[in-house]
Amino acid sequence: MNRDFSCRARLEIDPSAIKANVKALQSMSQKCDVLGVVKANAYGLGTHIVVPALLECGVKILGAATLEEAVDLLKYNVEVRILSGLMPEEIAPAIELGVTLPVIDFESACIINAEAARQKRKATVQIAIDSGMGRVGVPLCQARETVAKILQLEHLEVTGLYSHFPKAEPGDTASLEQISGMKQLAGAFQLPQYHLAASEGTLFMPGATQTPFNLIRLGIAMYGVLPGVPLQGAVKFKSRLAAVRRCQAGGTVSYGRLHTLSKETLVGTVAAGYADGVPLQLTNKGFFRVNGKLCPILGRVTMDYTMICLDDVPEAKIGDEVELFTSTPEDEINLVHWSNYKRTHAWDILCSISPRVKRVVTA
Repeated sequence: MNRDFSCRARLEIDPSAIKANVKALQSMSQKCDVLGVVKANAYGLGTHIVVPALLECGVKILGAATLEEAVDLLKYNVEVRILSGLMPEEIAPAIELGVTLPVIDFESACIINAEAARQKRKATVQIAIDSGMGRVGVPLCQARETVAKILQLEHLEVTGLYSHFPKAEPGDTASLEQISGMKQLAGAFQLPQYHLAASEGTLFMPGATQTPFNLIRLGIAMYGVLPGVPLQGAVKFKSRLAAVRRCQAGGTVSYGRLHTLSKETLVGTVAAGYADGVPLQLTNKGFFRVNGKLCPILGRVTMDYTMICLDDVPEAKIGDEVELFTSTPEDEINLVHWSNYKRTHAWDILCSISPRVKRVVTA
C-alpha cells in the first residue's frame, strides 16, 4: 500500500530565513557567540530542520529544557546545555553523557559534585543566577558568596554564569538594574562565559550584549516572529480545502449555531482545526487566505476543520491551498493576530501546533 499521502496541514520552515535572522541578530551584539535554544522540538518547528541551519551559521551550543531533549541533540556533536533545573534522576546520566548542567543553588551543586566524584570525572556546569525572574537560580543578592563556594567544589568545571530577563523592553528600569547587577557579579570572577540576553534581550537591551556578556541565547526571534522587528519570516502554516459548498441564507455554520448566514454564501471547509493548533478563540474571528484573498472564519473552530467564507474566491475548489498564518512581518495573516485573539504570545502559538501537522522544508 502506498503510504506517501499528501498532507492536510503543514508547517513550512525556511532554513535560509532562519540563517539570515541568526546572522542579523548576532550583528546586533558585540561579537557575542550564539546559543541556539531548540527546546520543545525547536518551538514545535522540528529540530531536524532548525538545528542543521544553526550549525551552518556556526552555532556551537544548543540549549534544551530536559535531559530527553538534550540526548536527542548529542548526535550533532556540539555542546548541549540544559538551561533550567534538573530532576534528581537526570543528574547521573547527564554527567555521563557530557551534557552541560545548570546549577541553581549550592545544594544542587553539591549533589552534582558528589555524582561526578562517584563517576570519577568532572561535570561541566553553568551557574544560574536569579536576577529578577523568580524561577530558578541563586538570588543575585547572595550570588558572590554562593558562587565562590561552588567554585571550590573540585568535581565541577564551572564555565559561566547566566541569568534571564522577565521583561526585556527598551528603557525598563528593572531590566537595566539586572544588567548592572550581573556586570558587577561578573567582575568578581574570572569565568569563560557570562550571558543574560535571550531573543528579546538581544533586540531591545543592548547593554546585555556587550562586555562582559559574550553569549546570546536565540529562540523565537530566529523565526522572524516578534512584531515590529526587521527580520525574515521563516514559518508558514498551510492547509487545504476539504469541501466547497454554497449554503443558503439563514443557515448556520458549525457547532452551537454561532454563525448565521445573512445571505447565500460560498463556504469552504478547511482541513485544520483545534487538534492541529488552530485556536478555538478564532471562532467567528480572523481570516485565512485563499488565492491571495482574505477569507473570514465562520462559526466555531472544530477539532479537524474550520469553515471560511469564499465569496471573494469563487474559483476555489477542493484541494486548493489555504494559508492559515505566516511569520512574515506586517503580513495581514501574521501569527501575531492569532496570539492577540488567544490573548497569548507567539511562543504559545508555535508550540501548540499539533504533531500531526507535517513539518516541511522550503527554499
